[in-house]
Amino acid sequence: MSESVCVTAAVRIERSRLRAYLTAPANKASSWSPADWAGVTGGHEDRDELPAAIAECDTWLDGDHADVLLGLIDDGLLLRYDEATAALVVEFESRADFRLPTLVWACTVLRGMAAFMADGDRGVVTVTSDWRDDSVVLQLTPGSSGFLEAGARAEARGWEIDVRADAEDSDTDDSIDRLTHA
Repeated sequence: MSESVCVTAAVRIERSRLRAYLTAPANKASSWSPADWAGVTGGHEDRDELPAAIAECDTWLDGDHADVLLGLIDDGLLLRYDEATAALVVEFESRADFRLPTLVWACTVLRGMAAFMADGDRGVVTVTSDWRDDSVVLQLTPGSSGFLEAGARAEARGWEIDVRADAEDSDTDDSIDRLTHA
């Protein structure tokens, strides 16, 4: 039985770095260490299943980040980018048959952006699913990403709201094609 997964990302990243991310090969979930995945799982059972979930997720990733995101068009992919504020919002909702691999995949798709960030860039990725009582929140900073504990989420949520408001000022929904070309 499939369940719903909602992914939202609010990121400040300059367009040339966003373009570099979109055109770079998608990272595999296994490119991050097990310690980097700490915080993505709920209970002990999930932690035991994490290595298999990462391996499963790796089979779903092929091509560059733009290709992976284009595969989400049927899931209602929304992209908004405001040039003036470098505010990017990415949203999609999908049905998942495999809980933990889908959670790992959702984080993997956007976590690779951290490698292209520079000083002043930052992002927050939130994954909400039917099977968890709380959301998984991933923070992106230049060259780094990590899952936030419940206490650190309030500040991240406030920041996310500001980025979302800036991106709402953009005139239209963006296309991957427009964002990947000069």
